[in-house]
Amino acid sequence: NPFIAQIKNKSFSSNYIISYNNISHSSIQPYLESSQYFLDSTVTKDRTKLGNKIFEHSLLNVKQDDIHITADPLFNFTLGPTNNDFEYRYYSNVRGFRISGDLSSNFSFETRFYENQFFYPLYLQEKTSQRANPQMGLDGIAFGVGRAKRFKEHGHDASLANGYLSFSPISEINFQIGHGRHFFGDGYRSLLISDYAPDYPYISGQYFLFDKKILYKHVTSWMKNLERIPAASTPEALLIPKSTSFNQLSYSPNNRFSISLFEGGVYQSFNDQNGVISPDLSFFLPIMGTKAIDADTTNNIIYGFNWSFLFFDNFKIYNQIALKSFNFPYGFQLGLKWIKPLNISNSFINIEWNSCPLNLYSMNELQLNQSYSHLGHELAHPLGSGFQELLIRGQFSYKMSFFRFNYNYTLMSKNYSGNEVFEPPLLFDYGKIERWFFNTNIGLMLNKATNMEISIGHISRIYNSFAENYIFLSWRTNLKNDYFDQ
Repeated sequence: NPFIAQIKNKSFSSNYIISYNNISHSSIQPYLESSQYFLDSTVTKDRTKLGNKIFEHSLLNVKQDDIHITADPLFNFTLGPTNNDFEYRYYSNVRGFRISGDLSSNFSFETRFYENQFFYPLYLQEKTSQRANPQMGLDGIAFGVGRAKRFKEHGHDASLANGYLSFSPISEINFQIGHGRHFFGDGYRSLLISDYAPDYPYISGQYFLFDKKILYKHVTSWMKNLERIPAASTPEALLIPKSTSFNQLSYSPNNRFSISLFEGGVYQSFNDQNGVISPDLSFFLPIMGTKAIDADTTNNIIYGFNWSFLFFDNFKIYNQIALKSFNFPYGFQLGLKWIKPLNISNSFINIEWNSCPLNLYSMNELQLNQSYSHLGHELAHPLGSGFQELLIRGQFSYKMSFFRFNYNYTLMSKNYSGNEVFEPPLLFDYGKIERWFFNTNIGLMLNKATNMEISIGHISRIYNSFAENYIFLSWRTNLKNDYFDQ
């Protein structure tokens, strides 16, 4: 049985979900074990000890008194078709590990490491090349991982390390220091901050008040642009820094209704005259509302609103609004999620609409160092801004097998370049173009502890009348989201 005292973070994985009637303050992620939801302690019946080790538990699983240590290999081995034009095969070769532990009733930790080599499909290869700057030694990005170095002629090599220490002096308070990511919202996408961008150093505090009806969380973090300090004389000079902080206040009177307010800011920490500088005062204040002090200056301040309501213990409607300095237009999300449709366990259907106007996150030419981004990744939606998106996702499971789909349609501005978050505001919208994305998989879920699965699937993408089609075979541990549907 799991310890009630566990205060680790639940891994991000949009395909492996928890019953909604067990989650409180669902718009603040990662979920804190034993505080925001009850752990899944069910074990499949009629398994031997060896069967439990293979299908249910971590590779290393040590329990003694109030100490619990686990260790697991992490990997993603994906094989795709050959690109005949450039004579290489699409594939992913990811190897790593995870170690986690509860060392007492109020202290937990986790650490992970991934080593990655990728050959991306054309649409992802085009985007990573677009964000490269070879003259400064920046070969592109590895999506959700960070800065990438060139691997062979067309591939990318990147490593990813994250972890945190979690401490709760009492059950209503939690502090963390680590290198990770966060997500605010109830949907598959977030227009405020999502787990798409790579990991970053952070310090956070989380406080339950009034019998856990109120949850307040603040995150103070440090991020970087994918540009080097211009006065540097070496190709491996430091990247331009920026300071970021996010606050969210959530009110959940019961397990059906939740409402929350968000504010986030990207603060100036560098300028050409003085180099690295101290950010404005409100960056250091973990208090909701203080960012208005520095709005409309050199900082990029975003506000947000979330609400959700649960029907029949398994059907949720949710809404999110994102706006900049209380100016219109605003980003809008509306979604429906049905857990265990037709009483099928480990299954869901999700329909979501996202609308984001041009320039929602943009800064003027003198403030581009405060772009709403980290290491060449958007902090919110992977498409940045200037689009309307309808997505339909789902999963149906039977015992160990699953059928999974992710279909979405996007209407983009004709002057959409994928760089709106990094550029000055665009003055005109020259019409719309369409993009279709279809991803279907069938497979087997092999181990619950790491979401280990083997699957075969396809990706079809149509953008501006150009179609791409790929078939992939994968064996992976599914503990983080890829967001390749862009």
